[in-house]
Amino acid sequence: MAKEAKPTNPKEASEEPPADEPVVASELDERTHAEMLVLYQEAMETSRYGKAQQWRAMAIGVFAIVALGVLAASVRKDEMLFRIAQFLSVLIGLAAIYLMVFYQFWQSTEREKLARITARFSNLARSVRGISSAREASLRRVVVLGFMILVVIAAVALEIDYLSQLPQPPND
Repeated sequence: MAKEAKPTNPKEASEEPPADEPVVASELDERTHAEMLVLYQEAMETSRYGKAQQWRAMAIGVFAIVALGVLAASVRKDEMLFRIAQFLSVLIGLAAIYLMVFYQFWQSTEREKLARITARFSNLARSVRGISSAREASLRRVVVLGFMILVVIAAVALEIDYLSQLPQPPND
């Protein structure tokens, strides 16, 4: 008979549930359990939608900033359109950042729903869902949001820097 591989790290051994632990079913009746499954699925889809919207806000924001930079580069520096394009680039950058943070908080609400729903499921479901580290997942979310914000800020900064380097129009 083959021996089970034991984790060498004591922390891993304490986090892993024993293989012979009996599965304790949810205390919910069938209808409520079905309801919770529907709510769980809805919260997952909403969270994914929020993440997709976050990426779209960043992409559309950067695209609009680049388009305004191209527009501003095609007119004279002393024209009002040049200054409006710069102003709108900053405004669009701020709006994109606002939307990305908004969607981050929205996803946080959906994660809270998932945690509350999961708390009512079986011990096996809770154990499987608890495999990933909450701290690591939070760090990943913060890093990705920070990256998105930096991309938008960089797009605005590069556009303004590029436009400031354009030659002055000759005086007539």
